[in-house]
Amino acid sequence: MNDYKRRYKDRNSSGIRNRQVARNRRKQFIAQIKISSISKIRDMPLFTEANKILQKPWMMLHDIVWMFVTQLPVFKIISLIVLFVTMVILGSYLFTDTISPNVYSIDMELGGLTTEEAEAKLQTEWEENLLIDLTIDGYTIVQVTPAELGLSIDTKETVNIAKNLGFSSIPFGATVNPSINVDYSTAQSFLLDLSDQIYEAPYEAGYTWQDGNLIAEHGQLGQQLDIFFTLEHLTQETIKIVSDRHLELLTIELLPTVMDASPHLDEAYAFLTSDINLRGYDPFSHETITWQVDSKTASGWMASGSNGLTVREDVFVKYIRSINEGLINSESPRYLDERHSIEKIREALHANNPEILLRIRYLPQPYEIEQRDNGFLIGRKNGIPFLLISEANPAVNWNQLTIGQHIQIPSRDELIPEDPISNKRIIVDLETQWLVAFENDEIVFSWGISSGRDTAPTYPGVFQILTHNSVAYGSSYSLCNTEGTDCGQWEMNWFMGIYEVIPGLVNGFHGAVLLPNGGYLGGGGVSTPSTFGCVMSLDANANRLFEWAEMGTMVEILSEDFEPESELGRRALEFIDSIDTTYRPMSA
Repeated sequence: MNDYKRRYKDRNSSGIRNRQVARNRRKQFIAQIKISSISKIRDMPLFTEANKILQKPWMMLHDIVWMFVTQLPVFKIISLIVLFVTMVILGSYLFTDTISPNVYSIDMELGGLTTEEAEAKLQTEWEENLLIDLTIDGYTIVQVTPAELGLSIDTKETVNIAKNLGFSSIPFGATVNPSINVDYSTAQSFLLDLSDQIYEAPYEAGYTWQDGNLIAEHGQLGQQLDIFFTLEHLTQETIKIVSDRHLELLTIELLPTVMDASPHLDEAYAFLTSDINLRGYDPFSHETITWQVDSKTASGWMASGSNGLTVREDVFVKYIRSINEGLINSESPRYLDERHSIEKIREALHANNPEILLRIRYLPQPYEIEQRDNGFLIGRKNGIPFLLISEANPAVNWNQLTIGQHIQIPSRDELIPEDPISNKRIIVDLETQWLVAFENDEIVFSWGISSGRDTAPTYPGVFQILTHNSVAYGSSYSLCNTEGTDCGQWEMNWFMGIYEVIPGLVNGFHGAVLLPNGGYLGGGGVSTPSTFGCVMSLDANANRLFEWAEMGTMVEILSEDFEPESELGRRALEFIDSIDTTYRPMSA
């Protein structure tokens, strides 16, 4: 019995050893096959010459072949099925216009789409969804579309690049940079329009009140958009800007004129503690409006310049606009010109003069044609020569006016290009042929005149002295010979022009007129309308007026068509009614 057990045990041990030996042999055989298979695949010409697109498929094939050779039949069948399916899938990408999986552009997956579908998807995203943040120092100013920046996408080129990636996007994915075109002109125009929004004026050093004390404020930097370098950044970093959806706008720092206002603190204090009067003068009505200004408000206008006190323009303009709200909404719409007002306040600050005189101006006005109106009569009723009215209405046929038709009366300020002299005013009454002059609202001159004859009447209205010529010359068709080949010329003393009748022909004031025949117009005297449009005084009186009336002196000419606008005009008529205007000496 014991012998049988020993024999059984020996046979059992011998079987185990035999099976182990067999397993080791199979492992060695499989290893040899694997090495041989891999070597053969690597040595295949197709593998060594394959492009990058086919490298991954060949590696997959090598693994499948190894599995096929080394595994049991059931795994061989599965391997064949997997190989077939894989080849079908690969072929669907390699031999069609479908883009490989895991391909992205502008944060959208294009994988699995046909090229046509991918182009449409890119275009829709570009036009409808993609926005770019424009920032300064990280702060978003505005969001814009690529088209506003002059950017357009070439979807065909972008998709073509995506398609040519093949299977290099497997398994980790691939991103295709979009092909983008930049329209420099469009981008530049957009940035020019944006520059006003970006602009910040430097804050000039100035002054402020604190607890009753005037304190100097330091200046602060401003900024403006650097269009050139922003465009350069846009064109050089286009892909990154679109990918990040972010464009950092480049700016230029603007330095204030002066950073430290303390050197002129004493001047500022002296000005601000004076009685500051801001006055507006209407040269047509001879009206003055005064706006009282407190020291706190005025300190806000004031800045320190390199040569003394100056004006903080943006703050002062806001104050002027608040005044204009009342003036424009009046019966006769008027306003203060912002630029002219800035110049006047700057002059006042420089001279440390708290009396600031500004000029009130008029806006153009509509006019409705009435019965018996013509261009000449419309001009006389509005106190504006017909030349200016016709220039303001180039499309109007003045020979075919209709009742109710609307035209534009130009701004009356076209007649007063110079700063008006507010304390001097010449009043001429065409009905009585008389002149009265005021200085500081008091009469200084009064005498008879001769105005324009019926064929060349003097225009009524409000004008000003524009020229001074001790001797001037003129002529008229009435002085020509019968053939019209020889036209005489007259000579005028003490001529002062006030308005233009036609281009090159100016009417004004003058004294004696020496005619070509050696005689004097009107026999040297003044009584009835006899001139060719000017206002003639006796020669000695004309000389006195010439010396007294400087450039800018106001002139108000009255007629039955044009009533007085100023209180001085009404006073002049009352004065003329009170004196004898029939006495007309031949000399002053």
